[in-house]
Amino acid sequence: MGSVRKTTLKAGKKALALSSIFSVRFENLSFLIPLSLMLLFWEFSLRLNIISPEVLPAPSQILSVLLLNLLVKPEFTISLFESLLTITMGIVVAILLALPLAIVTGLKTRIDSSVTPLMMVVGALPDVALMPFFIYWFGKGTATALLIAVMVAFFPLFFTLREGVKHIPSDYFHVAFVFNAGGLKLFTKLIFPAILPQFITGVRLAYEFLWEVILAVEVIARIHGVGFLINLAVGEGSLTQAFAGIFMVGIVVILVDRLVFQVIESRVKRWHD
Repeated sequence: MGSVRKTTLKAGKKALALSSIFSVRFENLSFLIPLSLMLLFWEFSLRLNIISPEVLPAPSQILSVLLLNLLVKPEFTISLFESLLTITMGIVVAILLALPLAIVTGLKTRIDSSVTPLMMVVGALPDVALMPFFIYWFGKGTATALLIAVMVAFFPLFFTLREGVKHIPSDYFHVAFVFNAGGLKLFTKLIFPAILPQFITGVRLAYEFLWEVILAVEVIARIHGVGFLINLAVGEGSLTQAFAGIFMVGIVVILVDRLVFQVIESRVKRWHD
C-alpha cells in the first residue's frame, strides 16, 4: 500500500507540474488570439475593398515581403541589431545611474523629499519634445540616440526601484545591523534581492518605452537603424516594405517580452514566494 501511495503522489506531482507548465505556456501565447483576429479583419477588409490597398497593404503581402525580401538583406538585419543594441546600452547605463540614486532616496527620507519631486517634473516632460534639443546639442549620430535612450530608460527604473526600496521592512535592516552587515554585503544580501521584482519590472517597462522613442529618433535625426529604413521605405512609396519593418519590430518586442522578461518575472516571483 505504501509503494502504491508513493507512486500515486509522484504521478500527482508530475501531473500538477505539467498542468502548470501548459497553463504558463498558454498564458504566454494567449495574445495570439486577438492578434490573429485583428490580422484576419485587416486582411478581409482589403479583400472586400472596404480599405484601399494603396492606403494599407494586406498582412499577407507584408509577411511575404518580410520573409522573402527584408530578412534576406544583411542591411535590414544589421539595422535591426543596431536599434536593439542602442536600446540595450541605454538600459544598462540607465541602470548604473538609477540604481544607486533609487537606493539612496528610498532609504533617506530627506533626500527623497528633495530629489524625487525634481525627478517627477523632469520625467513628466515629453520625450519627443526634447529630441530636437538633443539633436541640436549633440548632433545627428548614435551618441544622441544613446543619450535619449538613457534618459527615457532612467525614469521607469528609478521610480520602480525607489518604491521597492521604500517597501523593504525596517526589521530587515535592524537584523542586518545586528550582524554587522554593511556596505556591499547589505546591498547584495538584503537590498538587491528584496527589490529584484521591481528591478525586472523597471527594465521591462524601459525596454517597451524605448522602442517607440528610438524609432522616432532614427526617423527624425535620420540615424541609421530600423526606424531610418522604415522612414526611407515610406519616402520611396513602398508602404508594404515599411509595414514589414514595423511587423519585424513588433515580433522582436513580443519575443523578448515573452521569452525573456516574462520567464524571468515568473521565476523571481516563485523564488520570492
